[in-house]
Amino acid sequence: MPCSTAGAPPRPDRRRFIAGLTALFVAGPALAAARPLRVVALEYSLVEMLLALGVTPVGAADLKGYKRWVGLGKEQLGTVASVGTRQQPSLEAIAALRPDLILGVDFRHAPLLPLLQKIAPTRLLVSQQRGDGLAIIRDDFAQVADWTGRENEARQVLARLDATLASGRAQLRQRAGRRLGVLQGLAGSPSCWAFAANSLPGGVIRALGMANAWPEDDAAQGILTVGVEDLLNQQADLAAVVDPRADFTRGTLWSKVPALAQGRLARLAPDTWTFGGPLSAQRLTERLTRALVREPVHDLANEGSAEAK
Repeated sequence: MPCSTAGAPPRPDRRRFIAGLTALFVAGPALAAARPLRVVALEYSLVEMLLALGVTPVGAADLKGYKRWVGLGKEQLGTVASVGTRQQPSLEAIAALRPDLILGVDFRHAPLLPLLQKIAPTRLLVSQQRGDGLAIIRDDFAQVADWTGRENEARQVLARLDATLASGRAQLRQRAGRRLGVLQGLAGSPSCWAFAANSLPGGVIRALGMANAWPEDDAAQGILTVGVEDLLNQQADLAAVVDPRADFTRGTLWSKVPALAQGRLARLAPDTWTFGGPLSAQRLTERLTRALVREPVHDLANEGSAEAK
């Protein structure tokens, strides 16, 4: 039920507020062109968003990691140069590419901003820690589209995402209101990540008409860390992003988790990226929908990444 807003101060327009904050945060030289052609991306989500907009970056950070963990559009990255890691990109490699735009994120690249600005106009996405996960993605995608002059392309991408969500919601209408949680394993750790409402999975769950098992809308980076012990009393359906070679949902204690014991756990392929943009949201929607319309135990962990490309 919506909370009453009587007596509350007027809420500023969300996108205007974020755009204004971003402009202040990344004040620097104007973009060299309305539609930059030589763009360097320093974060996976930015690579994905650029590809969705029809822009192949000339350079990207942690290129091998993107191809392995995200994979969307990876066939378009054959000529893209690596510029180091996401946390510590190589300024020399970036400068050698003569970019007309560099894109990064504030939580990684704010300390490097003065140096990046000396190479080319640089724009950093400003982290949003509260709200609906899909709304946050839409805001970020609209910002990248604005920076690259691809607003029309962005509308087409978001229209396809909306159509996929509508189709999934229709197929899952009998599950409307049912609780669902998405998990992801942590390498070398007995714990896993659970995705809150302000994450990409949280936004997709809500858009599909279901209730998130972890409804917090202000979790740091949209995630909570939980152990299998925390799940023994969790009655929601679960979907887990797993690597079949190291499935964290196997084991004696895991067999007692209600969703697994009762055949209500779906295993999703390891390239189901949970921190991406509209294409990742579309892929997750498609995979969740297919898994949840099947009964009893669903295992999509061995599926390739051919869909949603």
